[in-house]
Amino acid sequence: MKIFKFLRYSLLVASFAICGGCSYLDIVPDGVATLEMAFNNKANAERYLSTCYSYIPEYGHQSTNPGIGSGNETWFYAMEGGYFSNKSTFGIARGLQNANSPLCNFWDGDNGGKSMFQAIRACNTMLENLSDHTRIPDLEIYERTRWTAEAKALKAYFHYYLLQLYGPIPIIDENLEINASPEAVRVKREKVDDVVNYIVTLLDEAIPDLPLNIQKETSELGRLTRPAAMGLKAKILLLAASPLFNGNNSYANFRDTDDQPFFNQTYSVEKWAMAADASKEAIKCALEAGVKLYDFNTEESMELPEPFCYTMNVRGAVTSRYNCELVWGIGKSATYDLQTLSMARTERWHTQMEPFVKSLLSATLSTAESFYTKNGVPMSEDKEWIESGQYADRYSTRTATQEEGMYIKPGYTTAKLNFDREPRFYGSLGFDGSSWYGNGRRDVDNMYYLEAKRGQLAGRRTISCYNITGYFPKKLLNYRSEVPETGSHIFEEYPFPIIRLADLYLMYAESLNEASSGNVPEDVYNSLDLIRRRSGLEGVRESWSKYSVYPDKPNTQSGMRDIIRMERGSELALEANRYFDIRRWKLADTEFNKVIQGWNIEAESTEEYYTVTNIYQMHFSQKDYFWPIKHNNILVNSNLIQNVGW
Repeated sequence: MKIFKFLRYSLLVASFAICGGCSYLDIVPDGVATLEMAFNNKANAERYLSTCYSYIPEYGHQSTNPGIGSGNETWFYAMEGGYFSNKSTFGIARGLQNANSPLCNFWDGDNGGKSMFQAIRACNTMLENLSDHTRIPDLEIYERTRWTAEAKALKAYFHYYLLQLYGPIPIIDENLEINASPEAVRVKREKVDDVVNYIVTLLDEAIPDLPLNIQKETSELGRLTRPAAMGLKAKILLLAASPLFNGNNSYANFRDTDDQPFFNQTYSVEKWAMAADASKEAIKCALEAGVKLYDFNTEESMELPEPFCYTMNVRGAVTSRYNCELVWGIGKSATYDLQTLSMARTERWHTQMEPFVKSLLSATLSTAESFYTKNGVPMSEDKEWIESGQYADRYSTRTATQEEGMYIKPGYTTAKLNFDREPRFYGSLGFDGSSWYGNGRRDVDNMYYLEAKRGQLAGRRTISCYNITGYFPKKLLNYRSEVPETGSHIFEEYPFPIIRLADLYLMYAESLNEASSGNVPEDVYNSLDLIRRRSGLEGVRESWSKYSVYPDKPNTQSGMRDIIRMERGSELALEANRYFDIRRWKLADTEFNKVIQGWNIEAESTEEYYTVTNIYQMHFSQKDYFWPIKHNNILVNSNLIQNVGW
């Protein structure tokens, strides 16, 4: 199943505002004079449906996707600079979130966020008109059925998106009438379990009426399918089962107007079982639809060395435009700009092309250290690394041999940390001395190599547009994208993955492991091993028994919990998942209070460059787990209760 884009139309807003902190607005597509006309024929109604889709956040945009800029997986040298501004998500990472004018505000729709409540109102309007069979007279029954399912699934998605950011939210099942009483419009937040059940019910109603595959790929790629909706169901149930929502006693005193806790205070292992079942069914449906793990050589019809293809598999699974692994992605997702932010300078003329080669989205040192060694276990557990002293000495340097040229420039000196790592490390990150496949060179024997010290081509040269840590997010660049000296630059845009198959396998492994009370189920290992072997690694049990100082770690639920979380970090690195994972695991008050580190990018010499440098001290407190509702909304609507700490 290939999912790439769905046409979006500009919006004309015919509005009436109501209280309750949410501006529920009727939306009329561009070129349609009134809402009445929006549903007088199929063409106009389909344009309205695309308006509902248009509220889906641009997942590849650093200013609107919290997963890219709000955590500690990536970093920027500033909140704004040459050809760049990110005061929203990166402002959150720097502790600037506030209740007066919230950053990345998906509740009201400002400061980098789209209003999810406007999106829900648009879906409700779509459903109201689809249910009236006197409307849209030229719409076939099967189309009305499918569109109804899409609108329900989208409404479920928008509620889910709000839930993961704000916790308990109002359920907007139907639009309020324009003459609704003042009390009726003062919506209130519902208990977390009620919101989750509502979302799941919507998806269960939608799933049977969605197509297994997109048939009209030229015009419908990006529209919801059965596997996509089932993947969304798995995601919401995984979120509900996670520590942030499942028996979270930290929020025992966060209560509604009836003095009942918003968060169920009783931990439920059954929630993990439900998430496991949903993930398993989503995988089954995706496989039935033809979704499969991406293989670079097969998909690109190339004959490259297998070890090198292991590095490209994870990169291609994200950036390949017609991707066999993609379960759901929509539009171009702002991946043009994302690639300009990620691209490193590999040619001299790139120094004159900062709008296209910005080089400023940086992966942190902790991200680089989170990948496994070539043995498929963490550096801190690898017997070979520990016994040889390589782990303790990982910040010192070593010179690459000719045999290591596939990953590091022969004869070049770089950190020991960069040697002997798993293929996903080399496929995801560029660094001083690393190979760089693409940007016009697609020959393994003639790749670019980065040189990233001060004054070198990929290093800092000016006051703006530079990488602050020394690690470049190569994974986010389509290998066909290039900026030549003459002619037009080429950026192969792609739908940033909302759900891909590897994520479903990881969700299944996590939820099944947590749902088990005895031995680790075999399917937990099988799911992880499918992903690991696609990246050239041995299975979990084999790797730990051979190479780890904790060989029995995979044999326990707690040990597998750590392994699954590390596996998500490696496989889904830079894909905007880690910020949300760390929050739902309730680890943010530890992870997001660490110091952001990188190499000393101001240095010209090798010795000085490879000095671990503190860049920023993050600050995260309990209140930051859930974002604030704008203070003015609380004043207007007495039924709304502000999130804890704001």
